[in-house]
Amino acid sequence: MTFSQPRPRTRVAAVCLAVLAVGSAFAPVGATASAGLLAVAHLTAVAVLALGARRRADDGVWRSFAVAGALVGVPPVLALVTGGRSLTPLGGCLVVAMPFLYQALVRWNRYRTYVSDPGDWLNWISAVLACAGAGLLVQDRVPFLPATWPSWMVQLWLLVFGSLLILLGTAVTVAWIGGLLRDRRVWLVVGALGALTAVSGTLRGDPADALHGQAAWTLAFLVIAFASTRGGRHAPVPATSQAPAIGALVVLALAVGVLVVDGHEAGWVATAYAGVAVLGVSVRVVHLVRELAQLAESRQQALTDELTGVGNRRALLRVLGGLVADGRSAALLLLDVDRFKEVNDRQGHHAGDDLLRRVVAATRRALPADAVLTRTGGDEFAVVLPDRDEASAVEVARAVHAAVVADAEIGLSVGVRSLPAGGFDPDRLLRQADTAMYAAKTAGGGVSVYDVDVDARLRDRAALAADLKALVAAGEERMGREVVVHYQPQLDVGTGRVVGAEALVRWQHPQRGLLPPVAFLDLVEEQGLMDDLTEHLLHRASADAAGWSHRGSPLRISVNLSASSLTHPGLLGLVDDVLGRSGLAAGRLVLEVTETTLMADPDLALAVTRELTRRGVQLSIDDYGTGYSSLAYLTDLPATELKLDRAFTARVLAEPRTAEIVEATVALAHRLGLRVVAEGVEDESTRAALGGLDVDESQGYLHSRPLPPAAFAAWLAAAGADQVVGAAGSTDAPSR
Repeated sequence: MTFSQPRPRTRVAAVCLAVLAVGSAFAPVGATASAGLLAVAHLTAVAVLALGARRRADDGVWRSFAVAGALVGVPPVLALVTGGRSLTPLGGCLVVAMPFLYQALVRWNRYRTYVSDPGDWLNWISAVLACAGAGLLVQDRVPFLPATWPSWMVQLWLLVFGSLLILLGTAVTVAWIGGLLRDRRVWLVVGALGALTAVSGTLRGDPADALHGQAAWTLAFLVIAFASTRGGRHAPVPATSQAPAIGALVVLALAVGVLVVDGHEAGWVATAYAGVAVLGVSVRVVHLVRELAQLAESRQQALTDELTGVGNRRALLRVLGGLVADGRSAALLLLDVDRFKEVNDRQGHHAGDDLLRRVVAATRRALPADAVLTRTGGDEFAVVLPDRDEASAVEVARAVHAAVVADAEIGLSVGVRSLPAGGFDPDRLLRQADTAMYAAKTAGGGVSVYDVDVDARLRDRAALAADLKALVAAGEERMGREVVVHYQPQLDVGTGRVVGAEALVRWQHPQRGLLPPVAFLDLVEEQGLMDDLTEHLLHRASADAAGWSHRGSPLRISVNLSASSLTHPGLLGLVDDVLGRSGLAAGRLVLEVTETTLMADPDLALAVTRELTRRGVQLSIDDYGTGYSSLAYLTDLPATELKLDRAFTARVLAEPRTAEIVEATVALAHRLGLRVVAEGVEDESTRAALGGLDVDESQGYLHSRPLPPAAFAAWLAAAGADQVVGAAGSTDAPSR
């Protein structure tokens, strides 16, 4: 915190008040006048402290000083009221004021921790009593106070002087452990307390000692008040358990020493003081030990994963930081449990939790003794291998993979990254190991070592994903510019007439140019953006198809649906909106889904497709023969079209067995009332062979590449009106 520096007038006023306080003690002005001067100076100091407490967020520092100052200022005020006859209440007022001074000092750092509380009075009381007991012991053997003093006066002097010693030690300790050594205010307070301790040590009950002592205290509070007006800047420093623990042990040693040496020779008072000090410190130590145990437990919990009992991400970073500090090399394994989400979804979270515990148990058995296993979140774990090179780290990774696959009966993807000694960046190590793990997961599991080229590709992929998010977030206007639709015609194999077209999405990236779907569609799915893309594509393709129909070319338009789009609860409403806005007949919209898409959630897929066909929309099974082909499921689906994958089309001429499979598939589809479209037809001989196998329609480069809307319209015009027709009866999709 920053305070303004005191003005010159403030300094002059402080000096004048200090001279006033000193002069009141030594100038021959009479008792009443001395008491009045001391009262004015002292109350001024208290007022400045009180104002400082109100102006500053001091956490009670200056407020506590003000209360202590007010208590010490009682004797001169009483002396003034009673005609200057006595300052004898000073000793009692000091005893009462000392705790407030202690509280002000320990609150200066303004930083509480679990084991260091500014309200810790046990140490204070025990320390003062131990000092008083030690003083009584010394007074009994080597008298240093007047023998004429009664016992209560000796004890009062020892309590005050012992309190001053404790306050002085506390002030220096707070300055040291609180990082306040450059705070000039602290040193003003330390100087004031040091001077008070020195003056108090010289007082022996002479007639003028009360006045001199009062003047010293008034001068000290003027210095403290002056300190409250000065600026200071420091950040609070967390207190540790070391300071209270050392303080408690020192006080305990002093009190026990008094009990051992005394033997009741100095009377019961010294023994009582020491005994109470021992009891207080013992209670404080017991509390301290218990709090430290609780703190250790909470810290352990903060570094431990509750489910598996291994370390968490915080523990991982601490271990890596320690290796960096020690200049040691390290290897890091990142483990990811394959298909964990499926286990959670199908068998429940209890099964998932049990699987993670089994993975941890299997991993631990395969790890060397110095390895550190942590869970970084979800189904991911990290293993730190100190002082390992890449070869040994790969060996450990393969052992872990084999153990988990065998014992936990689940797949595992492991990424390996090692860095030499001499300092490394933990965050970089984690990122590179994660890159290797992702590469392993992409490859279907196993162990993968970090590769710079793979990392570069993944960075490029991440950049493209960020561009996709920005594109969708920008809204329809930007999507309309960059997300473009190309169309590839579908022709009747027998007549050569154009009967439909498939809408194929492209991305006109501002920097990368025109990107094919293979470059970004999987990222769209990963980023959860497929619904936005599907909505845009359906609206655009349906509007274009409706325009063709108005111009005399009533073609079918085919649009691909992903698994997430097919099972999205808003799909049916979207299709209704698309047909309503575009004016396209429902029977001219064909939604293509793959077998894999249908099998992701068969019951829901069946329900949704039936609702679509009730609306008149047609359903096409895309890439038939490459996924989960199920004849039983095929008979239940309300499909109207089956598309042969290009894997069959390309081999139909060269492989008689493939031709037989295609012929049988076409025959089956026709018996089920489905038309068959062959994809990837690139030459006339392939088209002729497919015609001989009774395939209905063909699509491929033989007819045309995918074309932008304007180019496709030109292609239709060039084909001639007699070659562009709508499929007869295609507006009425068969239902099953």
